[in-house]
Amino acid sequence: MRVFLAGAVLQSRMLLRRPFDMIIFFTLPLQTAGFLSIFRYAGRSDLDVYALMAPALIALWQMALSISGEIIVTERNNQSLESFIAAPGSIAALLIGRISAVTLISMFGFIESVFTGWLFFDVTISIAAPGVFVVSMFTAASATTATAILMSVVFIRTRSPRIFQNSLSYPFYLLGGVLAPVALYPVWIQPLSSLVFLSWSADLLRDAASHAIVPNWELRNLIVLALGVITFLVGRIMLHATLLKARREGKVGVV
Repeated sequence: MRVFLAGAVLQSRMLLRRPFDMIIFFTLPLQTAGFLSIFRYAGRSDLDVYALMAPALIALWQMALSISGEIIVTERNNQSLESFIAAPGSIAALLIGRISAVTLISMFGFIESVFTGWLFFDVTISIAAPGVFVVSMFTAASATTATAILMSVVFIRTRSPRIFQNSLSYPFYLLGGVLAPVALYPVWIQPLSSLVFLSWSADLLRDAASHAIVPNWELRNLIVLALGVITFLVGRIMLHATLLKARREGKVGVV
């Protein structure tokens, strides 16, 4: 736990010193205003909650890809990865602590999106099922952390992580149904979306914000957690195999 907390504090301080790493928070109000403008122009004020949730979910995914996914790559480029690995504490606990801090900070996107809607469009949102909303936020954050761990390992296996980051953004926004429910997609794509935790989390958060009773919310949150656990285990195995290979070949700095 001490290593986990140390990693979380370290990453928080690094983000505070480099606020432009969180550039998504500077663009999020524009996204929120754009989505609200489209729905208002179409006379669909009943979809305000969709316009408010979408930018926050995009920020959650973008932070996981751009900051959490690059943690190990950054350490390698700074030539500090050797010290990172040689430290007596668990590298996995340190990595999880740092990624958890990023995920927690990315939750600020929900507050910023709601504030933007209120300030410029006089949109207020009341959470109809606050308990379900909080649980869904927790499961979404957990699955995001697990996904970021897997990404961090995938990115150190390539010399061009930016290609993966750019290619994985919009397909996952679509498959995750961040703006439109997956149920409105073509039938053939819906099974693929069900494998993306964002699709479950987006529906849960929108339902919890709009309806006092959310059908099957326990099962749906369990599915999000299960997808997160599977992703975490894959990432953990890949991290162990990658570091083992690097130590055996003496090429830690170029894994």
